[in-house]
Amino acid sequence: MAGAKALVVQSIKSPADIKVAERDIPKAIPGTAVVRVLASVIGPSHGYLVSHEVQGFSFPVPCVYGNNAVGRVVSVGSDAVSVKEGQLVVVDPFTTARDDSSAEIIVGLMDSGDSKGKKLAETWRDGCWQTHAVVPLENVITLDEETLLGKHGYSVEELTMIPRLSVAYGGISNVDIKAGETVIVGPATGQFGGAAVEMASAVGARVIALGRNQETLARLKSTIPRVETVTITGDVEKDAQAIQAFGLADAFVDFTPHSVRDEPTHIKSAMMSLRKRGRISLMGGQTGNISIPYFLMILKSLELKGRWMYSRTEIRDLVKMVEVGTLKLGKGAGHQVSGKFKLEDYETAFQTAAKNTAWGNVVVFTP
Repeated sequence: MAGAKALVVQSIKSPADIKVAERDIPKAIPGTAVVRVLASVIGPSHGYLVSHEVQGFSFPVPCVYGNNAVGRVVSVGSDAVSVKEGQLVVVDPFTTARDDSSAEIIVGLMDSGDSKGKKLAETWRDGCWQTHAVVPLENVITLDEETLLGKHGYSVEELTMIPRLSVAYGGISNVDIKAGETVIVGPATGQFGGAAVEMASAVGARVIALGRNQETLARLKSTIPRVETVTITGDVEKDAQAIQAFGLADAFVDFTPHSVRDEPTHIKSAMMSLRKRGRISLMGGQTGNISIPYFLMILKSLELKGRWMYSRTEIRDLVKMVEVGTLKLGKGAGHQVSGKFKLEDYETAFQTAAKNTAWGNVVVFTP
């Protein structure tokens, strides 16, 4: 019996080849849970990704996109021992093959580009732009509803920030940021870079936030504790001097977005501003190459690490931080829900998301 709807991307071409399809409500089988989606995030680039082939963002079609959601469990497989029907949950899109941890995909967004990732994506090809999502049981993260919606007063839409913050937490954890340290984050004015500023501050670090959008930098500084800001000019030496005015930093977390085509100058400026044995975490989406100041890295014994996403332990730890109040969400944290849309209004939803790229903005489907 029909009762579910899904926004199906039938092929990747321009204009977008999309339809809203009626479906039966699925029933969970062992190893899965079915989640009634209450809010699912629409990223700024999603409208482009579903209508253009983009390097690094392959996913099998037809499929349902949507890699981030908060919802309520409606059924669980017979092997579930903790997840129960009716629980409020966040859907973790970062999925690993159960028989090979090297195969990793982001459900509803991208496979890893290799044969194992593509095979895994064939099975888990439907994300969260639908009313009922079938999710691997281990990717269902339960939430303390009484605390989050009751005590803290967050909305379901505001809780969709959790997966975004988890990506930032992966970058912070990658270089083991500690309380009392100074960390450079750049660019810090986008959605993931801004989240990294939040996470670094939440673990007790001082943050030097880099960016070109002075309005967003000012908002970060006024909203988040222990934040200093530097406006990027593109002059490597000048920007390095501006960063160093706050003293040498212990670490640098980079979130250069996929949209950047030229080599970013801020990476070298930040590396020049690290103290000896400083740590560098690359977490962005840029597909081009960057120049590394080789001899500087040797002289300073710098450590350079890349990281894709986060661990399951990290997203669960982050949820605990939100529940106990160490990490804030909502308006008080500088977040705002900039649009809520039904699946049928996807064109307007994509346009709205594309206009709300700055830190703290959330646009969602509420199917």
